[in-house]
Amino acid sequence: MYRTCMPDRRGDLETVDRALVDLRRFLAAPDVLDDAGRRLELSTLLVLDGLPAGGQSIGEIAARLDVAHSTASRFVTRAGRAGVVRRSPAPDDPRRTVVAPTEAGTALARRATAHRLERLRALLDGWDDGDVADLARLLGRFAREHAEDHDRARR
Repeated sequence: MYRTCMPDRRGDLETVDRALVDLRRFLAAPDVLDDAGRRLELSTLLVLDGLPAGGQSIGEIAARLDVAHSTASRFVTRAGRAGVVRRSPAPDDPRRTVVAPTEAGTALARRATAHRLERLRALLDGWDDGDVADLARLLGRFAREHAEDHDRARR
């Protein structure tokens, strides 16, 4: 249920709401990406983003991406076909599979991060350092609190 906000905050909340809706264009990526002439699905980058070198189970990847286990499994299969992840039995439980990045996957994740950071650098060029620091601090706080709220709602 939505609570009515205080009148003095309503304008600010509407501005934040509009900005978040408009940011979808910044965050949106095509379903298929070109990586030096090789076509990759966005789901491949999603699997790699945040995948630790030691790997994760399909269930952990599903939780991290907030998708069903079967969807995560399909994503991992695509990433495996692209050569950016490998599957292996977990050392503590051979029935469980661990998915880890390959060298090519680690390199791809680095290129993707560099690309995103370059886009941000270009967009924030001309902002003063204090404003960039404020944006980083406040957006980081907003993202953390959203994630915590989302996790509480899933329980």
